[in-house]
Amino acid sequence: MRRATVLAVILAAGCASSDWAKTESVPGGKLYLPKLYAPLLPGSIYPDRKTPLPPKGRPAIVVVCPAKGDCRKREILDQAAQRGLVVLVTRRADAAIAARPEVDVARTGILIVAAASLKAEPSPSSPCKKIFLAALLDREPPEASDATALRLYSPNKKGLLPNEAFRDAVEWLAGELDAR
Repeated sequence: MRRATVLAVILAAGCASSDWAKTESVPGGKLYLPKLYAPLLPGSIYPDRKTPLPPKGRPAIVVVCPAKGDCRKREILDQAAQRGLVVLVTRRADAAIAARPEVDVARTGILIVAAASLKAEPSPSSPCKKIFLAALLDREPPEASDATALRLYSPNKKGLLPNEAFRDAVEWLAGELDAR
């Protein structure tokens, strides 16, 4: 009986719905497209889970994770999915999301996690008009240009970034990018 219960729990966990409508490998990283739903009633903030909408013209963030260290990608992705953001997870600070119907490239932000010193200026290949940089650092802060908004977080006594730093960074970016 106990084995049957454990098996049922494992199978139920495997059937859990993803927060993402689609994920795909793209040059430079992995792209996550959010599940979106129509409002329950006109003007309502509550979604009608029976009426899915395709992601079109959504704000996006590029999440730059280090090769080693504290990134907490799952926490970042959970927060981004709740806000309907398209996400590109990469290891390259110069990565950009290619123009596509799901993304509004004018509303693209960058979240750099545990980066070393880095110039935070829009690259010529980036279609972004403005870059928002939320840097979660354990080293010296990056140099910010006029087009960059900067938020810094310090590690705790164990050398890890605080849990709320990841939530706050995504929430702040979503607000700055006008994600609805």
